[in-house]
Amino acid sequence: MKALVTAPGNTAVVADVPVPEPAANEIRIKVHSLALNPVDALYVAHPVAPPGRVVGSDISGTVEKVGENVTQWSVGDRVAGFLQGATSGNPRPGAFAEFATLQADLAIRIPASVSFEEAATLPLCSLTAAQALFIRLGLHAPFSHAIDAEKDMGESPAILIYSAATSVGLFAVELARTARTATGKPYRIFATASTKHHQRLLNSGVEGVFDYRSPAWPEDVYKASGGIAGALDCISEDDSAAKISQTFRESGGTIAVIRQSAWHREGFKDKVTAVYSAVWSGLGHEILYNGGTIPASPSWRAFTVEFFKFLSAGSPTDPSRFPISPLPTRLMPGGLSNIVTDAFPLLGSGKVMDRSYQGSEPWLKPISAEKLVYHVQ
Repeated sequence: MKALVTAPGNTAVVADVPVPEPAANEIRIKVHSLALNPVDALYVAHPVAPPGRVVGSDISGTVEKVGENVTQWSVGDRVAGFLQGATSGNPRPGAFAEFATLQADLAIRIPASVSFEEAATLPLCSLTAAQALFIRLGLHAPFSHAIDAEKDMGESPAILIYSAATSVGLFAVELARTARTATGKPYRIFATASTKHHQRLLNSGVEGVFDYRSPAWPEDVYKASGGIAGALDCISEDDSAAKISQTFRESGGTIAVIRQSAWHREGFKDKVTAVYSAVWSGLGHEILYNGGTIPASPSWRAFTVEFFKFLSAGSPTDPSRFPISPLPTRLMPGGLSNIVTDAFPLLGSGKVMDRSYQGSEPWLKPISAEKLVYHVQ
């Protein structure tokens, strides 16, 4: 089969690799669509293992073969999921190929009215948002899970989604909107974004949106909210977390950051802490990552299983849709062979705030509140 694999020179090429066989409790899917994430480009430009690894995370397609003991899936079922392609020091499967294998309980059933392109946008970024909100910040989740992470934030606490028009941010807004405190009260959601996205976020249930380019935004958020109780930093670069800390109430709280070392701690408000975790922990394997080892976590994997069941069940008001909205998509021309030349320059291989590439073709305009999606087959 054709797959996108890492190659000498810190790049990736389309190559022929063996079709993977599903092990017990796995399914093989015929990949229809894939969605790009910044880590896909980052770890090709800065490889953590020798060449030859299959690249890529988010995919959707149809079940083509089921392994032993698999009873919840049948050939032809539409599913989505994510893998850890080329982002770890230890060998982990990648997704950007004609076929891929997923563990059966870590696949998402695609509701009837959701396209393959839409479904491919969900797995990695929606799980990142769910882990941040319901494990690290301790919000009361709209689904059952075994991790005792809930924090007493008071009645109708205010939370902040910094850079809410990013993929993780948009999902975080959706999830926070569906959540309720233990006493049934909604969370008050505040956000930062560029001004062109303000109305969209207000329409989605955000109480107040602020322009992150304004030097006064932390003070404005504090005044509007009365003090933030928990925040998700969807950029986590330079002084982003320090600025977010200034929006917190005097009793402090937690900022969930999505990057480990691209931000600094200088200027933090007293009693505000930042907590990092890697979304890959949700796959349940030991991971060699960012120069260290993340132990396998059965509890984080169990959380993923329950969250993916929540997505698979569909919306309570319309089971043909997901309970949260997929991301807007930009369908890119070509297939696997166009990812390195077109998508990777748009994603960049360093800081999100440093992206400057823009090509001459319409599909090469800068990314804004959308996912780059390719068809594979």
